Amino acid sequence: MNIALISFEFPPSVAIGGIGTYTWNASRMLAEGGASVVVFSAGRADDEETPHPGVSVHRVGVRSREDFPEALVPRLLACQQRRPFDVIEAPEIGPEGVFAFRAVPTAGRVVKLHTPSFLVRRFGYAQLGPLARLRFWAGALRRGRWDTLPRANHRRENDSEYQGILLADEIAAPSRDIGRILGREWALDPARLNFYPLPLYPAPALLALAPPRERPATVGFLGRLEERKGVVEMAQAIPAILREVPSLRFRFIGPSLPCRRGDMRSWIESRLSRHTKSLEFTGPVSPEVVPGELARCDAIVLPSHWENFPYSCWESLLAGRAVIGSSAGGMAEVIEHETSGILVPPYSAKAIARAVVALHNHPGRAASLGVAGRARIQSLLAPERILPLQMQSYERAIHMARLRQKLPT
Repeated sequence: MNIALISFEFPPSVAIGGIGTYTWNASRMLAEGGASVVVFSAGRADDEETPHPGVSVHRVGVRSREDFPEALVPRLLACQQRRPFDVIEAPEIGPEGVFAFRAVPTAGRVVKLHTPSFLVRRFGYAQLGPLARLRFWAGALRRGRWDTLPRANHRRENDSEYQGILLADEIAAPSRDIGRILGREWALDPARLNFYPLPLYPAPALLALAPPRERPATVGFLGRLEERKGVVEMAQAIPAILREVPSLRFRFIGPSLPCRRGDMRSWIESRLSRHTKSLEFTGPVSPEVVPGELARCDAIVLPSHWENFPYSCWESLLAGRAVIGSSAGGMAEVIEHETSGILVPPYSAKAIARAVVALHNHPGRAASLGVAGRARIQSLLAPERILPLQMQSYERAIHMARLRQKLPT
């Protein structure tokens, strides 16, 4: 099978987040399974790479992510002429695959759901309490118009990513929760929507890490410091945690994004000015140093407002750290509460504080959760388990493409 994977992100030259991580792992998995894989990604124009045997990467020189979907088509068509593609897969973001799907109508079209832009925006807002909602609406009335809250403002008819997904023969969802949300909001065809996780090759450095301390001394956060990741609620929980366990330290691993007329690190430091000695910030870190950063933590708190399939969580579990994750979205479909990790509701600083203090007060609990969490990820996300599921998905797309070609135009 000849497979085209489209992804603006693909390490090492464009290493931004989970989509690039997935494409890296998937290309290797598919090639090891006997497929021929061609990746189209951003980077220096005309670069070609071979990161794994059976995988070739074509870099497309573009100034922005918005230019990428159309700019990749000439390279795609040149490869198509040499050997036709059976399947073209792209993320819903962008939508990155829309021009490729139209340029090569004979190939099976697979859209991989990561997180549509409207959901990123929706969960990026802090949840407003009753008083804040009254203030919002009072301000709207003073301005002479009845505004809607940002979380509710989405129309699929005006969403280019929704329009792009209509071209798909197969829609692949890593978590059932994103399928549930988009099935409702985008009225997706259940016959085209299928569920299977994303593969992950464990970094040996993560598996080599020793278990955490009997009693956690450092609690970490891994990822972009932004509101939708639950960083605000984590910061709000820290004073209550320190009242119970004054010796704890908190390490924020990742870049600080804009927040409330500044950036998230500045906001946290200003809000926790009495506790700055308990706080550490690494700033942006490269993937190769993540294992070392996780080694400095005993537990990782990832209290996102919602996540689809967060690699930061899976890496933390592979590192043998005790993970306190969000019950909203894909984490809850992987973490077995109180067995391979701990789940807390989103938007709840009190729940975060209770979970961290309880973990500290039960010696050995962090280590036992870490052992179980590592085993859980190694089993559930093993490429040899995911490969047949992904190949079946591609076969369905090829079948639907053949039926589509027979339909009258």
